[in-house]
Amino acid sequence: MANHYQPSAVLKDRAKGFLNGKYAGAIGITAVYIVLYFVASNILSDISTGVVYLFVKMGAVSFAASVLNYVIGIVLSGAATVIVSVLMLGMSYYYLVLGSGQFPRLSDLFYGFRENAGRNIAASFMINIPLILSLMPGILAGRLYMDTKERSYALAAVILGTAGLVLYFFFDISLKMTYFIIADFPEYTASEAVKAGWRKMSGHRMRLFGLMLSFIPYFILGILSFGIGLLWVYPLVQESYAQFYLDLMNPKKVSDEWERTV
Repeated sequence: MANHYQPSAVLKDRAKGFLNGKYAGAIGITAVYIVLYFVASNILSDISTGVVYLFVKMGAVSFAASVLNYVIGIVLSGAATVIVSVLMLGMSYYYLVLGSGQFPRLSDLFYGFRENAGRNIAASFMINIPLILSLMPGILAGRLYMDTKERSYALAAVILGTAGLVLYFFFDISLKMTYFIIADFPEYTASEAVKAGWRKMSGHRMRLFGLMLSFIPYFILGILSFGIGLLWVYPLVQESYAQFYLDLMNPKKVSDEWERTV
């Protein structure tokens, strides 16, 4: 018997149902996540800016200096990304609990640091490595152009940047369910969770891509409301992803109790 998967409209309707009456908590955890995201990103960004200023002050504007400055920036940005990713694991845990008919808590945001932190940090690192590597060539070419003003670097930045974005979205879609896998299978090692997440998305990338595209009008409305509406849009998006995961794990039905099929 062929598996039957729910369409995007059904998954979003289910997400709305689980969020009904629980939006306050979902908005609360989203707001805290956004604040922590900007704190982590800005602190390390300020450090990176300080390094750039030091290079300029020393007059070290050269190919080698640009590359070294870029590498330092990537390391700091990568550290911020891993921290934010562990928080995203907590978000995934929160919405998975909510989507299974249980009662999540605001403290679930820190689930990734509280439970098996070493594994979760390692998994977050593994998830983000291909994403960062996808964008690195284009960003490096762009930075070299800014430092040297050579047109060849500008052309390289456009070509490498475009190819990098395509790869980025491919890896992002392929690994997006991995956060739910990590939350759902605490017995998995980091590599096992990442491999399982990638394997489960085989043949389902376009379904998830379609679900992601369906939220474009929501984001436009959220932006037009000066960003305030995004506090309602983001929980719906995350809970819809949780419903996608539950449907992926048990395509015959999406219920309060799901069958592990990895």
